[in-house]
Amino acid sequence: MNKFIPISLINLTPLQSDESVNSEIHIDDLEIINNIQESIGKGGRRNIIDILKFLIPNLLKQKILNISNPEIHLRISGDGRNVGRKVKQVMITFAILNNKNNLYYPENHHTIILYPGIEKYEILQVALEQLIIELRTLKEKGLKDHQGREWKIELYFSSDWKFLAICLGLNAANSKYFCPWCEISKEQQGDLSLEWKINKTINNIHQNYKCYRGHIRPAIFDMIPLQNWVPDELHIMLRITDVLWRLVIDELKSRNTWGNKARDVIIEEMKRINVRFHFWLEVGSSTWQYISLMG
Repeated sequence: MNKFIPISLINLTPLQSDESVNSEIHIDDLEIINNIQESIGKGGRRNIIDILKFLIPNLLKQKILNISNPEIHLRISGDGRNVGRKVKQVMITFAILNNKNNLYYPENHHTIILYPGIEKYEILQVALEQLIIELRTLKEKGLKDHQGREWKIELYFSSDWKFLAICLGLNAANSKYFCPWCEISKEQQGDLSLEWKINKTINNIHQNYKCYRGHIRPAIFDMIPLQNWVPDELHIMLRITDVLWRLVIDELKSRNTWGNKARDVIIEEMKRINVRFHFWLEVGSSTWQYISLMG
């Protein structure tokens, strides 16, 4: 594919960079870190329409796609990760959901945008500008492959809740009005007498995003129906685990059993189950920090 689908550069130089230090490192290869640092201010992208045209013949051969039912279910995903101590990277990928039996293999997730930087609305607006045009074309006109066959495209979006909230133009994933689909507030979420349904629509958000509380910017992917915005289940479960783990630490502190011995026991148990984990003290602080189980 790399021979046939060229990579185009995205200029991100005018946008602000992030100077914070990464508490957890996802990539520690020095060669990769140096390459990313040299690329700050630039991003790379590939045309999603060209990639689809390249993939279709093989998907037909594998009987994943069917010309008698010419519909492709296309999922866009995005996430950020830490490269070294001071560099962050954001990647946008897509997967063809028709290939559901092989969906979790990495070779079936195709990178369309990659840039060194943070998950920030203003940066994503610039980095995704051409992709948004391509997705709108796919949504409105479908896709005509190299053999002249026409395909209908059904679009989906999936990511962790933070990235999803940014792309939907929400104030924040933990703001008072946090839900992407309904107008529930934080104060109401524990009231089981209330029934909340999907009552927001992407069309309303596109026409006037301020009609819903919590939305402070236009949605980036306003061509994807709101019922097709799906938070990643793994991230949700990890977030729940993270909250439960914090409660465990708080319980140890409340019982006055929080000390070097407790931390050593926790670290050894994490090693036993092959989970990378450690505690550390920030400079000038007496509060112990620890790696998030979110990864």
